[in-house]
Amino acid sequence: MSESPVADARGDAAAPPPTIVSHLADAANLLTLTGLAASILAITMAVRGAHAGAAISLVGAFVFDVVDGPVAKRTPGRTDEQGAFGANLDSLADMVSAGAALGVVILSYGHFRVAYVLVAVLLAAATAMRLSYFNVHGLEAASGTYTGLPTDLAIITFVALMLLDGPLGPAAFRVALSAGGVALAGLMVSPLRIPKLTGRSYVAVIILALALATAHAVRLIA
Repeated sequence: MSESPVADARGDAAAPPPTIVSHLADAANLLTLTGLAASILAITMAVRGAHAGAAISLVGAFVFDVVDGPVAKRTPGRTDEQGAFGANLDSLADMVSAGAALGVVILSYGHFRVAYVLVAVLLAAATAMRLSYFNVHGLEAASGTYTGLPTDLAIITFVALMLLDGPLGPAAFRVALSAGGVALAGLMVSPLRIPKLTGRSYVAVIILALALATAHAVRLIA
């Protein structure tokens, strides 16, 4: 069946929707897509066994994820439709970073053995459920808190856990990272209330993320 224009209440044909690529003119969407690219790079690095590079790329995905929202809010003339598109794009990008990339890192450390697939699946499922819940319910209105651990905080916690590679032996580290992955999956779907990062806490977490990236960079060049 062919598409037909939607008529408004007066019977006039409604304006056609914007083209898909027109949303590339939105700075926040470009930041989101750059974060998506960083997630793909993290997956690539993990598959190649370059785990420090994967960690740095995950930090990149995290930073772009936490800055695209404020940029969107400060973009003048942004319509509700553009906001809805950006929110959906952000959610899909988060699915790749937290839902796929973290699992691939664990699989890579585990030499892609079947035993580590369960952890990767748990992370993917928990991320999908956490993002879907937020898309429907959003922030808790009264307190302005998230329900469950936000995916961006899960990413940065995971990157911090990756620093145990070295201080722990290979076998112990794989167990620790897998246990951490399971714990993060549980926290993402838990009823835990997490305050939205604003002001100094927002800046502090970004500084922490950059410090973690620096620590992994030092290991990369050492």
